[in-house]
Amino acid sequence: MPGPTDKAYTFDHAVSADGSVAFRCSQDVDEWRWLELPAWHPVAMQTINYWVSVECSAARETLDRDKWSALTWMDWKVGDFAAGIPARGEMENAGIDGEVGFAIRLYDTADRLIYSSRGKGVVFRTRDFEGWRKEAKTSLLGKVPHGDFSYADPASLGIGPHEFPLISPVRSDAQPYVDALVTRDNGMPPAARYMSGSGDHVNATHLAECARQFVAALTGNPAVRFPRGEIRFTRYVELGAPFRIELLSREGSVITLSVEQGGKPCTAIKLVAA
Repeated sequence: MPGPTDKAYTFDHAVSADGSVAFRCSQDVDEWRWLELPAWHPVAMQTINYWVSVECSAARETLDRDKWSALTWMDWKVGDFAAGIPARGEMENAGIDGEVGFAIRLYDTADRLIYSSRGKGVVFRTRDFEGWRKEAKTSLLGKVPHGDFSYADPASLGIGPHEFPLISPVRSDAQPYVDALVTRDNGMPPAARYMSGSGDHVNATHLAECARQFVAALTGNPAVRFPRGEIRFTRYVELGAPFRIELLSREGSVITLSVEQGGKPCTAIKLVAA
């Protein structure tokens, strides 16, 4: 969706003739509280990618603020887990499965590569964004009262005092899965210190954190990290309605998950866990 205009995470944009953009990143932790997290953390990475892609598109005058857009696919690779807060970066066009997408690289003050990522999305040509989703949202909302949802123990998920569990305990040893519930109370400011979003649906940031929490619980490693990963978004996940995350396969360190809501596939996630 179009980005806000009242503040900016990136600045000093230098746009090249080929459309690539070099930029600097804010170091203001008070303004951008997710900078307290490592930049390779799923919450920080998804949030940074959003701001970078929107602001660099605006810098090269390709952002249409009158139309809604959505991320449909992304992958990433961590460069140096020891790297610090992003200081500068680059965004350029990238060919992905025959389509035009974007590639982002971020560096810290010591010029260490934090991570590289690629992504592509879709622009909706109608502004009746709410209209064509209204029926789906109505059928899902209110099925499980928030007070009746049982969340997992925060200690098993590796979250701090300013974060919230978003998933249930892991269920079924044969085909492990969790139920998840992201609401305005646990997934949006002011209660959520690090996460935010459009407020309209469960965003990529929320889904990535739900996946991290599931793998942390599944592996018994609250400090689990993901050197590489890939996420494909095929259907919106509605805020305030439960959804299910299921383990499809686990081959060594490679973990594949599916996300469904209302019996319909929404997201496919492949992670390399470390």
